[in-house]
Amino acid sequence: MDPARLQEWYALVPGLMLILARVGALFASAPVLGGPSIPAPIKALLSMAVSLLLLPKVVQEPVPMDFLFILALAREIGVGLCLGWILNLYLVSIKIGGDLINRHAGFNAAENFDPDSELGAGPMGDLLHLGAVLLFLGLDGHLHLIASIARSFEVVPLASAHLTPATLDLVTRGVTDSWAIALTLSFPVLTAVMAITVAEGVITRAVPQINIMSISFAIKIGVSVLVVFAGMPMVVAFIGTVLGMMLALTVPVLGSLR
Repeated sequence: MDPARLQEWYALVPGLMLILARVGALFASAPVLGGPSIPAPIKALLSMAVSLLLLPKVVQEPVPMDFLFILALAREIGVGLCLGWILNLYLVSIKIGGDLINRHAGFNAAENFDPDSELGAGPMGDLLHLGAVLLFLGLDGHLHLIASIARSFEVVPLASAHLTPATLDLVTRGVTDSWAIALTLSFPVLTAVMAITVAEGVITRAVPQINIMSISFAIKIGVSVLVVFAGMPMVVAFIGTVLGMMLALTVPVLGSLR
């Protein structure tokens, strides 16, 4: 093979490494695509494939591999992790809402080990999280995520990212929104459980001979399931809105890193 051609390819390696650092960090932390359920070799191959496709467009001239290259590599990893982490907050908030329902409705006995979060998870959390993942794929969220990677190099060129106060504001907004989403999602069930708990207290005080605790757990579970079933259309619409907010946040996050 022509040595000059090899030299040209070798000159593109530093630029490819920078692209791969951002793309790989995003795929490692992004919602759905970055979960432990996706095998690491698949993530690596997908990251390399996307990086190679973006290489001719992003790298117009050779990138020097010097001391500043290490700093540029750290910046690119930071961009990918920051974008993926903020977006993942919105998907995690849906699972937190389901876990709140599990805790207060009496589904603790049905908890199982969740390999994604490496924590215990109940049936309501799994149901809402699985529904969110299906909606994410149905809304072509994975394609939007890959497109946002290509867009990120236009908004934030290689080795030019830095943290700004706007980035910290978006992180604060993401954490606040995640708790608001979780509480909103679980509010109807928690309200029903609270009403049942108050009724239990009244009955226990009025008629102490009745052992209301023996049937209260079954009542809470049954009422919680009925509330979730009756409100499922609204739950699906709300989750779709949350995912839309998550996907729309990619541009502000990237803009804050310029």
